[in-house]
Amino acid sequence: MNKYPEWWDAKVTVYNQYTDKQTQYVTWYRTVIEGCFWQHTKDKVVLGDTTLETDRIICRIRKDPKFLEKYAWVNLAADQRTEYFTLGQGDIIVKGEVLDEIDEYTSGHRSSDLLEKYKELQGCFEIQFASINTGKGRGMEHYRAQGA
Repeated sequence: MNKYPEWWDAKVTVYNQYTDKQTQYVTWYRTVIEGCFWQHTKDKVVLGDTTLETDRIICRIRKDPKFLEKYAWVNLAADQRTEYFTLGQGDIIVKGEVLDEIDEYTSGHRSSDLLEKYKELQGCFEIQFASINTGKGRGMEHYRAQGA
């Protein structure tokens, strides 16, 4: 059994985006997950006389039987997708439990509106990179998502 450090105590809300292949209609699925690790850092890059500062957020999620790789999740029936979550480029993670629903076709409820609402308030990001850190020999099996 995995033993996670006590600082893996964050609750997050994951929003998974699904685009219907035939209609191109976008639907978002929301999942709340407990026992996560959340880290928000600022990275500095010096290019000659210019210093650039960027935000970086890393979220680690404990291994979970409700996790599916993106290809498996998108191939589920719509009613089954609500039972699982995935982590893929373009998905969104918000720190804490939030109840917002995303509707790309309604002003004020788009994914960009959600990101704007929670960016400064409590932290959120669009996933740029995700990895599955599970398998034989892993002490703390988890999924890692990173974004800004």
